[in-house]
Amino acid sequence: MDHRELDWRGILLLGTALREGLLEAVADGARPAPEVAGALGLDERAVRIVLSALAELGALEETDEGFRLQEEHRRPLLDPEDPGYVGASVAHRLRLLEGWVRLPEVLKTGEPVENRTAPAFEGTETFVRALRRTGAEGAAEISSIVLSLLPEGASLLDVGGGPAANAEAFARDGARVTVFDRPEVLELMRGHLDAAGIASVAGDMNERLPEGPFDAVYFGNTSHMYGPEENKELFARMRRALAPGGLLVVREFVRGTSEEAALFAVNMLVLTPRGNTYTASEYEEWLRDVGFAGVEVVPIPGLVSHLVLARLPG
Repeated sequence: MDHRELDWRGILLLGTALREGLLEAVADGARPAPEVAGALGLDERAVRIVLSALAELGALEETDEGFRLQEEHRRPLLDPEDPGYVGASVAHRLRLLEGWVRLPEVLKTGEPVENRTAPAFEGTETFVRALRRTGAEGAAEISSIVLSLLPEGASLLDVGGGPAANAEAFARDGARVTVFDRPEVLELMRGHLDAAGIASVAGDMNERLPEGPFDAVYFGNTSHMYGPEENKELFARMRRALAPGGLLVVREFVRGTSEEAALFAVNMLVLTPRGNTYTASEYEEWLRDVGFAGVEVVPIPGLVSHLVLARLPG
């Protein structure tokens, strides 16, 4: 069973089983459905049907003694320290589905069902661990593109980079990396940051950034959470953190380049007060307004997102 191949029904099934403790209940050995239901305070018939469906999908094995989690799925689904951990990604996709089904409500009120821009919102840990996995996709390619535009051993500030996947790639390739993120995010990823020798500074990007100056600032998959004026303020703050001639790199879904960018805008409608996805011309306008020049949008091999590159005058 590959969770990435599951449709919405599979994600609802697996994600709910994970959230309600069904997978953990059968992780250490086979247990009959009535025993699992009793231990978790759940309905016996419902538990039996869900466990049976998970067995048909290959997540569980059904034996004479009951149901047990397949060994190959145990650590990927339950152990956050496992390199192949996908449990947070499954839980994150479940939360997204729960938000999307409330789209009719959002159309009436204009208000998100959840505010992902709020500090320590409910589900922060799941969100951060899911971002770590998705951020690893394309991290090596992004590092190669970015560091080819910088001097050897360049200093780089990764704003909102607490999940650490991109920061680790930059550090492996020789950059001197500082991650700036909220304290609760840095605490979650402390082991990964320390192991990679990556410096970190805690704070709120909407209030301040480290002074620098840095050769580059990387801002990955975050500008979609904010409105135009908020992004302009963030870009102005990043400009002040850069050395003369410094490089700003924004990884984003760029509107007009893929269907995914349009659909992701709806995601932001459901989950943020002012978020959206934006066109290349909008990024260029904002960046030039706050003092950048030479704005360029380049594709990332194998991904639908792009890099928006902007230089400060030297």
